[in-house]
Amino acid sequence: KAIDRLARHFAAALLAGLACYSWQAEPFVWPSPASSEHVASLADRLSAESPAAEESAAAACDAVRPLLGGLSCRSFLSDHWEVAPLLSRPGAAWARALFSLRDVERMARLWPLRFLRNHGTAVVHTPGSGFLADPRWERGAAVPPDIVEVALAAERTFVLHNLEVYSPPVAAFTRSVVAFFHAYTQVNLYVSPAGLEVATSPHQDAHSVFIVQARGCKRWSVHPPARGNWTLRSLQRGKAGEVLSPSDGSLMQPPSIEATLTPGDVLYVPRAFFHATATADAATGDSCGGADAGDPSAALTISVLSEDVFATWLYLLGEALDELATPPPNPPTAPPTAPPTAPPTELRGAAARLVSALRRLAVAQLGIEQSHTGLSASRVGDQLREALPRALMAPEGTPPILLAAGSDPRALLWRRHALGLLRSAAEEAGQPRLASLWWDGSPAAALLWPVLDEVLRRKRVPGSLKLEQLDTFLREAARGRSPAGAADTADGGVEWGDEALRRIDIDAVFKIEKRDKAHLPRDRAWFRPAEWT
Repeated sequence: KAIDRLARHFAAALLAGLACYSWQAEPFVWPSPASSEHVASLADRLSAESPAAEESAAAACDAVRPLLGGLSCRSFLSDHWEVAPLLSRPGAAWARALFSLRDVERMARLWPLRFLRNHGTAVVHTPGSGFLADPRWERGAAVPPDIVEVALAAERTFVLHNLEVYSPPVAAFTRSVVAFFHAYTQVNLYVSPAGLEVATSPHQDAHSVFIVQARGCKRWSVHPPARGNWTLRSLQRGKAGEVLSPSDGSLMQPPSIEATLTPGDVLYVPRAFFHATATADAATGDSCGGADAGDPSAALTISVLSEDVFATWLYLLGEALDELATPPPNPPTAPPTAPPTAPPTELRGAAARLVSALRRLAVAQLGIEQSHTGLSASRVGDQLREALPRALMAPEGTPPILLAAGSDPRALLWRRHALGLLRSAAEEAGQPRLASLWWDGSPAAALLWPVLDEVLRRKRVPGSLKLEQLDTFLREAARGRSPAGAADTADGGVEWGDEALRRIDIDAVFKIEKRDKAHLPRDRAWFRPAEWT
C-alpha cells in the first residue's frame, strides 16, 4: 500500500510538472486592452474557473441572464464586460417582480431613512446640474413616505442608495449578481419626472452599471471615452457640479448606443463610458415612451464595483510593492545563514520607486496634463486600471484559489502577468534597471509572491461581506413569510409582510459590509490620484 501511494504521488507530481512546463514554454503576450481579443484572453485563459467552481456558479449565471441580452454568461464576459455597452429587452414582467415604485413609501415607513446620511443615503438632485443636491432637502432630515410625489412635483430626481438592503426581491437578485461577478454590488433607485430634456448631463462612473427600467421611460446616449480605457474614481468626469457637453470630443467619442428604455429594458454601461439621459423626446420635447408617456421614470442602477473598492491591478501590485518597500517595525535577528525573510534595503528602495511609476502611468491619460506626468498615453496605464479578473476575486474556499504556485497553470499565468506589468511599467517610466528585477525565479519575485497573495486575499473582502449581508437580510425577511410563501401583488410583484421587515435591525445588517476594511490601501496617498504627478 505504501508503494502504491508513493507511485500515485509520483504520477501526480509528474503530470503537474508537465502541465507547469507546458504553460511556461508558451510565450505570453498580453493583447491590447482596447481589443476584444484582450477580454477573450482574460475570460478564457485567466478568468475561467475550475469546473467545480463554474458548476457552483451556474444558478447565479441563470439568474443574471436578463441582464445579458440573450448572450451566454461567457460570451458576455468575453465580448462586453468592461469594453462594450449592451442593450437587452427581456420584457417588463421580471422587472415588475423585482421592484415597484410604491415600495419606496413602505421603506420610508418601515425604517428611518435620512437624506445624505447612513446607508439609505437618500438625495434629491437638480436635473442637469452635474449631480448637485437640492439644498431644500437638508442633510440628516427624515425621508417622508411621500417623497416621490414631492420630488416629482418639484421637477427633481429622487435617488435612494443601497436598495438591496431594503427590498427582499432586489436583495435576492443582487446576491446572484455578486455570486456571478465575485464583486461588491450596490443597487440605487433613480426616479425622474417625465418631460426633462436633460435628466443627467454626460458623466462617467468608475464602475460598470446595469440599468433596469422599472417604470416610465428614459432616453440614453452612451459614449466611449476619447482617451484611456477605464478611469479612477476621484478623476471621473461630469459629477460634483461639472456639467459636460456631449459634443466635447476631447473627452468622449460619438455615441455607440442611443436608445429609449421602457419597462423591463436593460442597458449595460461599461466602466468609464460617458452616458447622458433625458425623459423627453429629443425632437419634440414631449414625454417619451408611447403608452407610458407622462409616467415618471423609475430605474434601478446595479453597480458592479472594482475601482471603487480598490480591486484593480494597480492597487494589487502597488499595495504589494508598498509592503515590500516598508521595513518591518522590529526586524527579527536571524542567523547569517538563514534565508531572507524581509526585503533588503536596495529592494525596498526599488519597490518604492516602482510604486511611484505605477501611479504616474495610471493617470497619464485621465486629464492630468502630460507636462506634469512626463508620460504620454500609456498602454500599461490601461492595464493597471483594469479590474482584477473574476476568478481571482472568487471567495476563499471556492476552487481554485489560484494562490499557490505549482501544478495549477492559471496560478502561474496570473503571476506571470503581474511580473510582466511590473517590467513594462518600469520600462515605460524609463527605469530599465527596475525592470530587470521582476522575472520568474528572481529573488525579488520570490519575496513578492506571499505579499501579493495576502493583498489579493484582502481585495476579496468586500464581495464576501456583501454576500453575508444579503444572506442575513434575506434570512430575517423570510421569517415573516407564510408557509405558502409571500403573496403576489396586483402588478406581478411579491408582497412581503411589513411586520417581518420592521423587526429587522437594518443598521446591524448594513454594518456587516463595514465590519472589515482590509481592502482599503494602508497608504493614504492611494486615495489622492490628482497628486500622482
